[in-house]
This record gives sequence, structure tokens and C-alpha cells, in this order.
Amino acid sequence: MLLTRDRLLRNLDWNLLYTFQTIVDESSITGAARKLSLSQPSVSNALKRLEQHLGMQLILRKKGVFSLTDQGLRVYEYASSAGRIIGHMAEQFAEETGSIKGEITIQIASYIHCPPFDKTLTQFHALYPKVFLSINTQPSADIVTSVAAGELNIGLSNKKTAQTGLNFDLLGYEQMAFYCGRSHPLFGKANLSLQDLSGLTYVSFESDQPGEGLSEVAKLRAEQEHWGELVAVSSNEEEVRRLIFSGVGFGALTVEGAKPFVEQGALFQLPPYEQLPINDVYLVSPANTPLSEVEKLFVNLLKKNVKTSVRQSYFP
Repeated sequence: MLLTRDRLLRNLDWNLLYTFQTIVDESSITGAARKLSLSQPSVSNALKRLEQHLGMQLILRKKGVFSLTDQGLRVYEYASSAGRIIGHMAEQFAEETGSIKGEITIQIASYIHCPPFDKTLTQFHALYPKVFLSINTQPSADIVTSVAAGELNIGLSNKKTAQTGLNFDLLGYEQMAFYCGRSHPLFGKANLSLQDLSGLTYVSFESDQPGEGLSEVAKLRAEQEHWGELVAVSSNEEEVRRLIFSGVGFGALTVEGAKPFVEQGALFQLPPYEQLPINDVYLVSPANTPLSEVEKLFVNLLKKNVKTSVRQSYFP
């Protein structure tokens, strides 16, 4: 046989207590009904059921008078305490349920500048702050190899191969130009031509090879047989830029990436000034391996931003 205490705990409806607490907070059944989006009879009935369940009157109801009985005040205090605890619990569980967690690993060729990708990073972190992002730079060829080997699910590369099992989604294009640093003999000189680069040493990315990510740059370089010797390479944009700053040689950089340094007077653009190399930028992902939920969210947002960028650029 259940004790009175156990029977009360077992059968007490929290909704009745919450309704009673709201009646007191609003100082009227009418106000409680409005706040709870219920009819006044429903609220009155809930109060009556709670009083019957507890076996005591909680509110003195007379025309123009609203006051709590001594028992009603005690019940209100207990209900308020319980409400705070349940409210904290609800907030915590709602946060955990609505919060998406996980980790995304992305590899990107260091010389790639892709505004839709940058915008996606900003938006994605704002939407899913508990998702951990790990971003590393690799040559385009290595990125494609990693995705093909199942070691990576998201990569940004200039290289596209006719290889089954891989998706290559075009994200956009980037333009490259040739630059030198302040210590270079051509820095700041006007009316330069391609002939002025004859015999001058050249620095580049590892991907500046036929068939690799920067094949368009390699093609232009190959056409200029009078250009000087390739003396240094790196897979990292910062290091190629350092080589150019140091005067080791002139080299190719993305126009967008070089722009702030040109404005600062640290870099100077060299010929050619027209028909500059254009590189494709691809999202590389596995065709047969499903992405994780957080990876799907990131990729879908990236593709959405790419479409928006295309519309703004070509169909304003």
C-alpha cells in the first residue's frame, strides 16, 4: 500500500503545478490563461484539480479579491523551486539536443584563395560553434591522393584527375600574376616586357608543373624559354612569398593574395599584364564514402555560397 507521500509523488501532474505558479505570477486566472494560451475554464479546472489532489484550498476566490491561503503560499514556494530546477534541466537538454558536435578535417592548397570557402567558415562556425575544424595545407596532388586513399573527405585543390571514386566540384577560379620583392632589380620599373625577365632566377610552388595544380603557370613559364633558372620551390604560399620578398627570384602568386602586399609596396607586379594564368578551384570529396553529418552540413553550405557568388558575379 502506497503512503500518502509516495502516492502524491507518483500521481502529481507537473502541468498542474506550473499552471498554479503561472496563476500566482500573473495574479489572475485571466492573465495565466493568456500567457499559457489556454481558455479561462481550462485554467480554472487545472487549479481545481490541483486543490483536489492536494486536499487543500490554495487560492481564496472572491469577487475582486485574489489571495493565497497559507497552504497556497507554501505550495507556490515549492513549485517555484521545482520550476527552477526543471527549467535548468530543460535548458541544458535543449542545448545538448540542438547543438551539433563533431570534427571536420580539411586540406587546402596554400595558394588557393576562395571567397566562398572563407564565407562558409564564418557562417559554419556561427551556426555550429561546437564543431572542431582542423585545416592543413598540402600540395594539390597530395590532397587528391589523400581523398582517393580514404584518408580525407574534404579537400580544396587546383588539380583535377580523371579518376573514379572522386568528386570534383568546381568552386571557382583564381588568377595568378608574377611578382618581385623590393630588392629585385626590376622592382618599381615602368614599361617592362617579358623580355626584361630574360635570365632572371625564378621561384615557384611545387605544383608549378605540367599536369599538376598550377599547370597553367607552368605552361606560361615553359613558353618563355629565355626565363632564368628555377632556384627554389615550396608547397606553402607564405614561404614562396618569403623567397620573393628576399629577392631570391621572381615568382607567381594569386592576384588576390598578393594585392595587400602590392598596396604596402612590398611586392611589385611583373609582366605579363594580360592573359594571366587562370586556375580552377575544386572541392575534392569521395564519391563512394559517405560524409559524416557535420561534413555534409559544411559541404552543402559551401556549395550554397558558391552558387550565391556566381549569381552575384555574373547575374547581378
